[in-house]
Amino acid sequence: MKKILLSSSLLLASFGSLADDYSGHWRGVLELAPGVGIVLGVNLSSAEQGYQLELLSPNQHSQPILPSSMTLEGTHLKFAADSLRASFDGRFAGETLAGVFTQGRAMPITLTRLSKTDLQRLEHEQQWAGDLALSNNASLPLVLNVAVIAGGYHVTLDSPKQQSYGIPVDQFSVSDSQLNFSAKMISASYQGQWQQDQWQGTFIQGRAMPLNLKKKP
Repeated sequence: MKKILLSSSLLLASFGSLADDYSGHWRGVLELAPGVGIVLGVNLSSAEQGYQLELLSPNQHSQPILPSSMTLEGTHLKFAADSLRASFDGRFAGETLAGVFTQGRAMPITLTRLSKTDLQRLEHEQQWAGDLALSNNASLPLVLNVAVIAGGYHVTLDSPKQQSYGIPVDQFSVSDSQLNFSAKMISASYQGQWQQDQWQGTFIQGRAMPLNLKKKP
């Protein structure tokens, strides 16, 4: 699966207008191919002279990216991240931000501001990594990417050794004690329980295989 190429940046965001309150966490799914997408996040916080912006790709990593330039005029938001060779051009309308994200090609996206309930789910936003035990002498690294969007989660599965990224997870549930998910594309499912600072459970794909997932460093 294709990944959007996001990396870290230490550049400072510029400022916009505070005529309206656009502060908050804005999230949307960037569709890379039919049925395949990753979450794009924009965090806006009010500063003394305007807004500061952080760009996020929580399906890929937890570190924010600061843009190289940003303007906010009325409802019109534009920013660029030179290190990513990426840019965004969009407009606010109530609780949504609709526009076009460009990185190699132009991709439409609509972001929605997270509610208080959505923000509570951020405690479960994480990348979980583990080695799937295929046999006594063989294993396969897997990464579960959990990202929060308005009204729920957008979850993907990576198999780095097989160079397969962004595998859609169709069903997902998590609590303080249980983690369950399934991925129709690969006919797989997982059930785990929280024990000893990790998810300990079983990954089923044709047969049952043990898989423990820990927070990815």
